[in-house]
Amino acid sequence: MTERPSTQSDAPHTSGPGDTQPQRIQGRLGVGSVVFAVLAWAAPLLVIVGVLPSMTGFAGVGVVPALLVTMMIVLVFSVGYNALTRYVDRPGAFYAYITAGMGRNLGLGGAFVALFTYSLLLLSTWAAFGFYARHFFVEDLGVPSLPWYLFALAGVALAGVSAYGNVEFSAKTLAVALSIEILLVLIVNLRIFFDGGPDGVSTELFTSDGVTTGGFGLAVLFAFLCFGGFESSAIYREEVKDPVNTITRATYVAVLVIGAFYILAAIAMVTGLGSRGIAEAQQGAEVSTMFSDLAKQYVGAVMPSLVDGLVIISTYATLLAQHNAVARYLYSFGRDGVFSTSLGTAHPKHHSPYRASFFVTGMEIIAVLVIAAVTAFEAVGSNAFTVYIRANGIGAVGIVVLLWLVSLAVIMYFRRHPADGPRGGAWRTRAAPILGLVGISAVFVLSVSNLDALIGAGPIVSAVLAVLVPLVFVVGWVCARTLRTRRPDVYARIGRQ
Repeated sequence: MTERPSTQSDAPHTSGPGDTQPQRIQGRLGVGSVVFAVLAWAAPLLVIVGVLPSMTGFAGVGVVPALLVTMMIVLVFSVGYNALTRYVDRPGAFYAYITAGMGRNLGLGGAFVALFTYSLLLLSTWAAFGFYARHFFVEDLGVPSLPWYLFALAGVALAGVSAYGNVEFSAKTLAVALSIEILLVLIVNLRIFFDGGPDGVSTELFTSDGVTTGGFGLAVLFAFLCFGGFESSAIYREEVKDPVNTITRATYVAVLVIGAFYILAAIAMVTGLGSRGIAEAQQGAEVSTMFSDLAKQYVGAVMPSLVDGLVIISTYATLLAQHNAVARYLYSFGRDGVFSTSLGTAHPKHHSPYRASFFVTGMEIIAVLVIAAVTAFEAVGSNAFTVYIRANGIGAVGIVVLLWLVSLAVIMYFRRHPADGPRGGAWRTRAAPILGLVGISAVFVLSVSNLDALIGAGPIVSAVLAVLVPLVFVVGWVCARTLRTRRPDVYARIGRQ
């Protein structure tokens, strides 16, 4: 069946057979609100504090071209992704897109991978939130010593309240949090540039010297992870004004802003370190406090504590964005009847997926308690933080697999519906999707080749943990096949059709 291009606003989701929920989620988000939601997911301060220093250790000045190359891959991918957004006028994001291009069986398999990946990232990151919060309040402010999981549970409660209301409330919360952390990073960057660093701005940033380093490929892989969440703009399709144009513009703006912000921060970081500091990082020097040390050196002694406090805000912002995403995937499954239809109910006043959000909050509480239990209720949270690192590595593999599936789905969709190509035709519907698939495939190869660097549990254990991603895909595929036989009415609605 040929999909017609969507008009400037999506038609309301109509009830299908057995669809007993008349309420649907709604909102009036604009480009700015969606961009802030995407930026919150990307957690820019967390990336600059935790990921860019490691990338500098891998590749030295190559961290800058690595980010630039990655931004170009993501932009090219976004061309086909946004073209499909225009012609698949259904909510559900990856769930709808993979189904449209590859059919219901593979579509539900991909949707299960999306739900598994986003849930894993969300649930494990509460361990990081608790760890950061405890460090700030206990170590920096000197409040009575409390275990990390109590801070995490307090954060869960706050996120649950924020996500319960209309999506505009969450958007405003994210906007405030992101503005503060972005301002901090810009202050540090400008101060470093004003000072000039030990050697001035490096002339090797965009030369072959930065690209030929042995760690450049690993730096590209980690740079790709820095853009995590850019695809989440489509999750809010039912809650935005003018869905096609809003999602398209928000995706491009988010990728460009994220890329420019990270590249600027990376240039400032290598400038502040100078050639000696970069060499020490590549030789194995401690990099975990690199940004805080630079902030203290160039701005003032108060900066490390300020950074610690804003890391908590950054972590909370990404958790709220991920909570919203998981809730909306569960809502879509509920609307289609794949999961309990009660999850597909929207709040009569706020038009939020409140039941799905309650369910996610319950998952978060259980996850915090389970992580606390398996780490013997350690108060500091160091072992819980290790769980976060391992789980995020698996989640990174899941994100790469998802983007690869979407790239392939875009190509397959427009091959079957060549007349549906938007203006710009061959570039948007053929060339860019193919180039995007090539780029994502390269990142996929890098991720498979560096599983232990991603997950950090040893080569064998890391490989076993990574197998969870294709296993979940198979579970989704089997579920779709079962629904086709036993519940054909539900099968017909897979992909928010």
